[in-house]
Amino acid sequence: MDVETFPWMDEQELIASVRREVAHALNTRCTLTLEQAGSLEPHERSALDYGLPDLRPLGPAAADARHLERLIARAVEAYEPRLRQIHVSVRIPPEEEGAPVAVITARLAQEAIAEPISLPLRLDRSGRLVEVDGEG
Repeated sequence: MDVETFPWMDEQELIASVRREVAHALNTRCTLTLEQAGSLEPHERSALDYGLPDLRPLGPAAADARHLERLIARAVEAYEPRLRQIHVSVRIPPEEEGAPVAVITARLAQEAIAEPISLPLRLDRSGRLVEVDGEG
């Protein structure tokens, strides 16, 4: 899919728009199971699959962190076409050490903006997005 340019937005407005859309996608729960969401390629998802599945079954294990990374990356790739080369890292600490943290790094698919952006995510213990922090 071609991504149209947004000449009326400067770089900061574009990054703020991307941040809002990523937050909306990650705060929305779809009806897919964890397995279904993990097996669908981003291009196979539709508006009915918008968002992330219920993440409560995921725990603090490293395998669950990797699964969450994949789910976040696939949702962002499916529903935020202005981002390319998406990479997600998640750290799920023991409960007594605090909430999970994640960082999305990607490149904007806009010709005038070539630099990478980073979107730190604050999550609650269930993996639900609390906030997309930081500046691009």
